[in-house]
Amino acid sequence: MSGEKIKIVGWRRQRETETEKDYDVLLKTLQALRGNRGICPKGVYRFRTFEEADRWMIRMIAKASAETQP
Repeated sequence: MSGEKIKIVGWRRQRETETEKDYDVLLKTLQALRGNRGICPKGVYRFRTFEEADRWMIRMIAKASAETQP
């Protein structure tokens, strides 16, 4: 790697729009409400169908939401 040259073909200019700023505020608010916990426990999950996976994810989201309510 020490002898390899890196060629840069362009630069990406970062322009932050109002929508992106609003999105950042929304994400920070959601993270503050949720805390450090995730929505579902870590691990590998296997489902027979996408519908089964969707039902499971909805239950996990509802459970996480219920636990954060005062």
